[in-house]
Amino acid sequence: MPDSPHVRISEVSKSFTTESETLLALDDVSLDIERGEFVCLLGPSGCGKSTLLRIIGGLLEPTTGDVSIGNRTPGDAQAEKSLGYIFQDPSLMPWRTAEDNIRLPLQVNRAKNRDSAPSVEGLLKLVGLERFGHYYPSQLSGGMQQRVALARVLAFEPSLLLMDEPFGALDEITRGAMRYELMRIWDADQKTVVFVTHSISEAVTLSDRVVVLSGQPGQVKGIVDIDLPRPRTDGLETDKLFLEYAATLRGLLSQEITNG
Repeated sequence: MPDSPHVRISEVSKSFTTESETLLALDDVSLDIERGEFVCLLGPSGCGKSTLLRIIGGLLEPTTGDVSIGNRTPGDAQAEKSLGYIFQDPSLMPWRTAEDNIRLPLQVNRAKNRDSAPSVEGLLKLVGLERFGHYYPSQLSGGMQQRVALARVLAFEPSLLLMDEPFGALDEITRGAMRYELMRIWDADQKTVVFVTHSISEAVTLSDRVVVLSGQPGQVKGIVDIDLPRPRTDGLETDKLFLEYAATLRGLLSQEITNG
């Protein structure tokens, strides 16, 4: 029997109710994500990408349907520290140095894999900040702060990373560079990643598959396999096949704009 998918999303819908109305944010979303796969969720604003990511991670309950992570509930996976979140805001403690920010989850969760956890020095080296461990967040660029946030999440070696537009607040040049930094780090052990983005080029650069969500309510409009060689380098974006994938995704998204 083949291994079950790392993440299974089964007929998930999500509604938000206020005093005056009920908003259907997601409608009957089903998706399997294999272990070690890098999947981007792409779609127009308000299509439910971040809502779906939070449901996968157990931060929101679906209205209907269910999610499993390695045959466990998201809550169980969260309790076991087998998934990690990275958001647009790195949320570093400003009074702690980079190395102390990375050390924080190990101090808070002393009983969890204390002996087997990677060293702070090793994590700083992995994210390319071995010379900046003693710097405070205010002394680091936005891209460096996000690398500290990534190292902090990797401290417990989660098997699943959930990333909600982690580069969205960065300038375009830094954002482009961070894509390839993430690829370099991901290549080290190829964790399963679900990554939310508005950027077509970012989705093609990073992904094994891009899941395109429709406008509200979010549904799976299409799934595009990205068959580009790895490791991926910064010359990739002028490649003919890269441009063809980008055009395909742009076409799917433009249909949503037209239909909307």
